[in-house]
Amino acid sequence: MITWLMNPLMLGLGGLAVLSPIVIHLLNKRRFKIVHWAAMDFLFEAEKKNRRRVQIENFLLLMLRCLAMLLIGLLLARPFLPSTVANLLQQDAQYERVVLLDDSLSTRVLNGNEPSIDVARDSIKRLITELAESDETDDWLTVMLTSNPAQPLLANEPITRNTLPGLIETLDGIEVADSAANYTSSVGELRRYVGGQTENIGRVAYVYSDMRSVDWLEAVDLGSESAPNKLLNEAAQDAAELFLVDTGGPNDDNLAIIGLRSLDLQAVDKVVRFSVEIANYGSSTANDIRVVLQVDDATPQYQVAPSIPPGQTAELIFPYLFTSRVGEDSEGGLIAGKGDAILGPSFRNYRVSASIDRQAFSHEELAADQLMEDSSAAFAARVLEGIPILLVDGDPSAVSERSETHYLQSLDVLGTGLSMRVVTASKLESVSLSEYRVIFLCNVDEASADRIKSLKQWTEDGGALVLMPGNKVRATAFNQSFYRDGTGLSPAGLEAIAGDPTMNRWVNFEVAPQVHPSMRVILESDDTSLSKVDVFSWWTSIIDSKEIGKSIVVPLRLSDPGNSVAMAERRLGNGAVILYTVPGDGDWTMWPSSPTFAPVMIDLIDYLVGSVGENTNVRIGGQVSYPVDLSVYDSRVSLRDPGGDKVEAVARPTDETVAGKENVLYRVQFNEILRRGFYEIGLKKNTGETESVLFASNTDPREGQLKRLPESATEGDFFDEKIKRVSAMELKGAKVVGGNTEIWPQLLIFLIAVLALEQFLGWWFGKKR
Repeated sequence: MITWLMNPLMLGLGGLAVLSPIVIHLLNKRRFKIVHWAAMDFLFEAEKKNRRRVQIENFLLLMLRCLAMLLIGLLLARPFLPSTVANLLQQDAQYERVVLLDDSLSTRVLNGNEPSIDVARDSIKRLITELAESDETDDWLTVMLTSNPAQPLLANEPITRNTLPGLIETLDGIEVADSAANYTSSVGELRRYVGGQTENIGRVAYVYSDMRSVDWLEAVDLGSESAPNKLLNEAAQDAAELFLVDTGGPNDDNLAIIGLRSLDLQAVDKVVRFSVEIANYGSSTANDIRVVLQVDDATPQYQVAPSIPPGQTAELIFPYLFTSRVGEDSEGGLIAGKGDAILGPSFRNYRVSASIDRQAFSHEELAADQLMEDSSAAFAARVLEGIPILLVDGDPSAVSERSETHYLQSLDVLGTGLSMRVVTASKLESVSLSEYRVIFLCNVDEASADRIKSLKQWTEDGGALVLMPGNKVRATAFNQSFYRDGTGLSPAGLEAIAGDPTMNRWVNFEVAPQVHPSMRVILESDDTSLSKVDVFSWWTSIIDSKEIGKSIVVPLRLSDPGNSVAMAERRLGNGAVILYTVPGDGDWTMWPSSPTFAPVMIDLIDYLVGSVGENTNVRIGGQVSYPVDLSVYDSRVSLRDPGGDKVEAVARPTDETVAGKENVLYRVQFNEILRRGFYEIGLKKNTGETESVLFASNTDPREGQLKRLPESATEGDFFDEKIKRVSAMELKGAKVVGGNTEIWPQLLIFLIAVLALEQFLGWWFGKKR
């Protein structure tokens, strides 16, 4: 009997509870005190006549109360009838066959001569063909896919000879998804469905899986209640039968491109480095892996990873020069920023792809790359049409080498993507700030109040201001214009010039532990390079120490006794302000003429400008989102997927604000990106012109990890004993004899009847006494 209970302990507690009515009855008898008095003899005679009847009535009530306590314990123990007994009580068993099919990208891997998904599909077709014996049915079919378990592909469809062709046609139409399998959500949905109420119909569950370790062991913490194996074990308790069908093959070697990204700001006439990361998920070393990088229709580039040990990755760096395409209409046309209020030069869309050159593989080498679909990756590049830089020279000189901006101007060469213009401090008052992404104020200590206001607005809208004061700067004037006791543009004020003007003594730079992006590359090549720079004079500064680490960062200091600030940064709105306490010429320091100056300045500009727009790459299952300025574009936006299908959505208001405008900056959002490749957002300008913006979607890198679930991991209670693990061929001979049938509803009705009878008899007996 114990084996017929789901919670045997509850029955034991119910048995102990049976004693409670007896104990209460005995305690009540002890509450009465016997007092003898004269008339008791007459009462004794009367009582003798009724004693037998009262004892029988009390015993009957006591038994009913004890039975009620026993039923409560039995109810909590959840008794059931085993399948053998249940089948004797019903002649014709009716079953709903509930199938959970793994249709993730990894099911494209071959099992023998056919993909895992086809092995599973053929198994399901054989199953329903055997069940479709007549025009009448005792079986129904529900099919869920791991890519979308909440919406069954087939929902409780009858399995008959007439419906069989349609069911098979639906199964043949299943296509492998580009997404990874989420067993937590899909098995959880199966558990919810199987555990739902049915009308005398048993549910037989079939879970088709390629049994990858990453799906079962690494998806979530195995100790949590949402672990896939625990959810499957719970589903097995509610199902008549549960089959775990293994459709995976033995070969789990694989190579995958798990990363394609740009290491640099993407701009015309700038050499941009693309990083391609290749992973070897196999069990042996992969040699001479050739990778091809393709940018639009340009000539492809090839590089070879000499050797990748098992379980390791390799990185290949592809330099690419985006050249000007004058008079050529690039894909999607020219995009002028994100609207008038968002700073930024125009950009062009480029499709960048990287793939493992499988044509260079021999037949044996192809076996090391079982999943072809993850051997490529896509990247949507938005390439700036140059980076306009304004250099304001506060100490111009007829001799170029003596100019405050001489060393900065030397950065304007092919391969940097920079386009520089030099003006004097007086011209700063009249230039159009919106034409520039970065402005350097070199040895400039003041500007008009209106120009300071314009500079602040320009910075908040996304511009970047770099202050490099020198010997022509007056501290008082600088602080009044740019610092303003901490409320101005500059992250710090100027105090006095320190150091040795004779250049006989010097200090050096000291880099903060948290390396600034502008110094990361140079320090990776030589972590002592900046500490070797000699600084003879510098400005001491006034800075709010409470704001350091909050609104202000100090990534560079000097080695003087006061550890003076050499560089400070403040984020201001969407932009930033950088202060160097040394000038950009060679009067105070050897830095501008050192090999470290140019790389740091170029990386500083890349950091300040950032990428155009937002993240251009999304994972499968993510979403594509883009801001739409209604003063420039129509609110209805289209999205074309890699297959050419097109959908539309309407941009909605956001919390973002635009200077001088109200309620014009909206955002369009497309959810459920389900295919890998390039997506193209179509924008229609109010003037009737069209523009496009590219996004790229790639698969989850974990999907290429094909290692199978080891048998050692499934030992013990990992899978419940009720789960029948079979291969697709073994399932063909498996018969369903029915499942355990819980009888708690009947027990509940019986309990209510017992309690009602006890109440009625108690009332009836009391009335007669």
